[in-house]
Amino acid sequence: MTVFNAAGMPLRASLAEYREYGTLFFFLAMRDIRLRYRQTTLGVLWAIVQPLFPMLIFAAVFSRLLKPGAAGVPYPLFVFSGLAPWTFLAASIQAGSPAFLNNFSLLNKVYFPRAILPAAAVAACALDGLVAAIAVLASCLYYGYYPWAGWLLLPAIACWACLLAAAATLFAACLAVAFRDMKNVIPFAVQIWMYLTPVLYPAELIPAPLRLAAGFNPMAGVVEAFRACLFRTRPDAVVLAQSLFSLVAVLVLAVTVFRHLEADLAERA
Repeated sequence: MTVFNAAGMPLRASLAEYREYGTLFFFLAMRDIRLRYRQTTLGVLWAIVQPLFPMLIFAAVFSRLLKPGAAGVPYPLFVFSGLAPWTFLAASIQAGSPAFLNNFSLLNKVYFPRAILPAAAVAACALDGLVAAIAVLASCLYYGYYPWAGWLLLPAIACWACLLAAAATLFAACLAVAFRDMKNVIPFAVQIWMYLTPVLYPAELIPAPLRLAAGFNPMAGVVEAFRACLFRTRPDAVVLAQSLFSLVAVLVLAVTVFRHLEADLAERA
């Protein structure tokens, strides 16, 4: 059975169309990068400052309380390894959720695959994510966690995080177009999402009755897998499976909502 998008184009042809517009995607991503770093003093160092300062604050407040549950990992490093991928996700949603609204004139002048706009915002934030990840690796070396075979899986985890960020950002961008008050709701929802993710605390501290539900947090698997690769710990296979399932669900939901709005996206924006 042939699947069609909202504009009547078969899904396979729609995906091929996105490949043809790869140059536009690169141009928009570079534009977002230039806008992000234009007339800035910190530049890419801001990617390190963002997770570093909260890490110092949380380490000063919670290090003694949560240290026993951090699997022997120094709590500052434990928090830094969680904040780095989380900051990338949060920055992607913040930058990409208004992508359709901020490019209203572009949407009404020329045709191009619309999902390129939020995807380009995620790609621009990926540079910050890469810088933050390198800072985490340098911190691992400082604390005595040296490279091993598990580090070879880090690119796969990065792809996992990027796919989740792209799906969540596309969904948020669609909500921002459909409901204008979402621009206030989305930052609040992202903040709540962080507290539901084991970024500042080990997953073992989640009460047993809630642990099963917490595993369906798609970002929980990213953080747990990232830490397992860095610190040679054994991740919870159930949490990873649940998170991957949730990732697929978020991706399907985002694509479904986007295809429903795509035909009249310019008018709505």
